[in-house]
Amino acid sequence: MAKTAKFSTAPFMARLLGLLGLLPFLLGGLGVWLPILGDLRFALPIMVLAYAALIASFLGGVRWGASMQNKPSSNQARHLLMSIVPSLIALVAFLLPLPQAFTLLIIMFLAQCVLDFMATDSGELAEWYAPLRLLLTSVAILCMASLIWHSLTH
Repeated sequence: MAKTAKFSTAPFMARLLGLLGLLPFLLGGLGVWLPILGDLRFALPIMVLAYAALIASFLGGVRWGASMQNKPSSNQARHLLMSIVPSLIALVAFLLPLPQAFTLLIIMFLAQCVLDFMATDSGELAEWYAPLRLLLTSVAILCMASLIWHSLTH
């Protein structure tokens, strides 16, 4: 089960692409603190907000895809409904000031990670997906928290 699966059990390409997908989060979360970047620093939070919204939609798409691949069940309607929620939350985040937008996205990423662990445990998603998501979610959340901290202190 997912509790015993390790990050290293994920296919190489999934690990590689997942880690590369962290670059915009890392560039934004760390870049805002680097004066050497000049005025570019001011664009980084919006870039991360847009990217986090795209990733939220991607995470919902994983749930949609899993629902299509798995046998129809009494949970299918709930899974399909839950697959669109991350995109809707991301859309709402665009209407909020940056600290609140990132706070909402952090909550959504955490909730989605919990749902992904549950889906992995139930066999709806590959066993390796949960440890991969835990790492990716943790780094993305830390980067968004950095952006919140920066916006509140500068």
